[in-house]
Amino acid sequence: MQDGRVPVEPDGSGVVDLTSCDREPIHVPGAIQPHGLLFACAEGDFRIISVSANLPALLDLDPKDVVDRPIEVTFDEASLGRFRLALRQSEGPSGVPILMQFRGGGGAGLDSVVHRHDGLVFLEFEPRGDESEGAHAFFRRTSGAIRRLQAARTLADACAAAAREVRNITGFDRVKVYRFASDFSGEVIAESRDDGIESFLGLHFPPSDIPAQARALYTLNPIRIIPDIDYRPTPMVPNRHPTTGRPIDLSFAVLRSVSPIHLEYMRNMGIRGTMSISILRGDRLWGLIACHNRLPRHVGHDARQACEMVAQVLAWQIGVMEEDAVTRHSLKGKAIQRRLLSDIEELRDHRAGLIGNSEALLDLMGASGLCLYGRDGVTTIGRTPPIAAIERIVNWTIRADGAELFQTDRLPLLFPEAAEYADVASGVLAVPLSRSPPRRVMLWFRPEVTQTVRWGGNPEKPVEPGPDGGRLQPRKSFAAWTEESRGRAVPWLPHEIVAAVELRELVIDVILRKAEELESVNVQLARSNEELESFAYVASHDLKEPLRHIEAFAGLLGETIRGTGDARLGAMVGGIESSSRRLRNLINDLAEFSRLGRHAQPLAPAALDEIVREVMDDMRQRIEESRATVSCEPLPTVECDRNQMRQVLQNLLSNALKYRHPGRPCEIRIFARTDTVGEHRDADADAFVRVFVADNGIGFDPKYAEQVFEPFQRLHGPDEYEGSGIGLAICRKIIQRHGGKVGVEAAPDEGATFWFSLPLPAGRDGPSAPPAMTSGVD
Repeated sequence: MQDGRVPVEPDGSGVVDLTSCDREPIHVPGAIQPHGLLFACAEGDFRIISVSANLPALLDLDPKDVVDRPIEVTFDEASLGRFRLALRQSEGPSGVPILMQFRGGGGAGLDSVVHRHDGLVFLEFEPRGDESEGAHAFFRRTSGAIRRLQAARTLADACAAAAREVRNITGFDRVKVYRFASDFSGEVIAESRDDGIESFLGLHFPPSDIPAQARALYTLNPIRIIPDIDYRPTPMVPNRHPTTGRPIDLSFAVLRSVSPIHLEYMRNMGIRGTMSISILRGDRLWGLIACHNRLPRHVGHDARQACEMVAQVLAWQIGVMEEDAVTRHSLKGKAIQRRLLSDIEELRDHRAGLIGNSEALLDLMGASGLCLYGRDGVTTIGRTPPIAAIERIVNWTIRADGAELFQTDRLPLLFPEAAEYADVASGVLAVPLSRSPPRRVMLWFRPEVTQTVRWGGNPEKPVEPGPDGGRLQPRKSFAAWTEESRGRAVPWLPHEIVAAVELRELVIDVILRKAEELESVNVQLARSNEELESFAYVASHDLKEPLRHIEAFAGLLGETIRGTGDARLGAMVGGIESSSRRLRNLINDLAEFSRLGRHAQPLAPAALDEIVREVMDDMRQRIEESRATVSCEPLPTVECDRNQMRQVLQNLLSNALKYRHPGRPCEIRIFARTDTVGEHRDADADAFVRVFVADNGIGFDPKYAEQVFEPFQRLHGPDEYEGSGIGLAICRKIIQRHGGKVGVEAAPDEGATFWFSLPLPAGRDGPSAPPAMTSGVD
């Protein structure tokens, strides 16, 4: 929506199509903000292919004398050297500060940054900020802000500290921290402001205030600044990519011109200058630090970098707090599971065990009711809908969602009948215990939480047609608008869903399937896990420190002995160092083995092709050193924990490289085949896929096919091949958590083919068909 105009189709209802804002191509505005200059160069020969039209006004240069000419014509030799060095050192599209001098001597007082994107190199020039005081002052300012931010102990304190620090750095009238909800509406959860400007603290804003494509750009480019919203856009001359013929993509340009609708939105808010910094949790946009000023305000590159660092530290703090909450919840869940298991074994009745632990279970899940629904009866705990209503909910969730698990925090909106019992079941988490009819389901219920939400203006009127009926206009009022929310529960958090799945696993594996036969096994497993976790703790805290001393002393002793030329003593010291390395690797592997369950994430669809590509990129150096050829056929999308699946594939690929045959080039092949379901724990499971990692290495006797997956089981001496003998045990533990199986087919001197099976998402029949991958040295 480059000129701010979109079609508004009358439908007799007076409703504006808000998806028009989501379709606005804001990454290709064809113009920049006029307080700076932008040059776009071809990445190969650095020929200038486009420049902003305000070049004559700022530097007395004619675009015709610059465009389609080598960069050397415009900038001096020293600048070109710095330019090429910056490009060699830069990674991705992030801007790198650089000192550039024009041949004519112009451009004094301008800061410049360079970045590359879409086959082009961009040079941006802006007025030097008042705060540009050099690296020393930058470090002093940012380090103080970071220390104060790290001292925060709660999310509210951390966000409030971030708002204060950014306001101190930039001098904006108002700085707010804006958090996105799951539906991409937002709430101002912290604020620092001048007394003369309105407070937005506690206000909510609808998703349409920050459309989808704007959120995507915030994820890619963490800083956006508009020094003066009344600017007149300066076009790019010409606005054409030389290779594609499309408009130039300015996604990562600081000077990029912004949507006219957004500018009008800010005018209606009474704002003249604005800046925003993204708060990113990984690749997820968690929120924004939004800065507003009643008068135009420009912030230089150094201050923006300081603000970006504050946002990064805030994101880190948020992550620490979230992970701490998840860890505490996980430990609490493990304790409840152990107690529940103990009670079931003692009472010989899983329903009695659930009832006996009902208070703890409901507290763990933040639920008001629990129901175990199945053909052998219905057990309810706490506040639940009537049994007849529960049966209809179960039948509806089966038809409404083919996923492994169903969860919602607004059941009455999806299932209108549920409005009758919204006070006990506005939120539902349904975890199947079987896939075959009659169904067994564990259902958790949450009550309606009536909320009074204060919106920044009427959320039903985020935009409206202009007088001519064609141009969308943002709302003009941001006065607090109160809405009472009904029929919604507190949303289910990811770690709560993980806890429910773990409880489901306990019910399936221990209670409903041959509980008597599994009692002794589970006791042994619980004891083994506790011993392993205890050992990992001792190893981490008690063994690593003396081991570091041993390695340090051995290194010093080795250097001393090498000076004497005593080969025998040198070999003994080398043996100490080698044994120390093996012991350190063993300790690390044991700790990793014990952490698998505690660091698990909910299963979600993930493309195995992408995971294999990431693993091959990580191991590229080792593949090349081994002169190995790794080929990968098309792989499907599966239900998995992405990080753990990376670990499985990396372990199997590492083994194939490690045990390569010395007499022939190493060849490794990764492929997949649709698996039969009869081998898996649920005979009525959806389709499974079996993934193979085959090599032509040294192989081994097939009689050891089961033994290799046991911890500490090695078929070779520790001096022949590095490793602790626990990597394949980790693979098996991960795959079993995913509901699959592992195995191997091998022959001495002929190689080995390891495989594992995983469930396919609903509707998938087998491997997809992207291009195959090959990597290595032929």
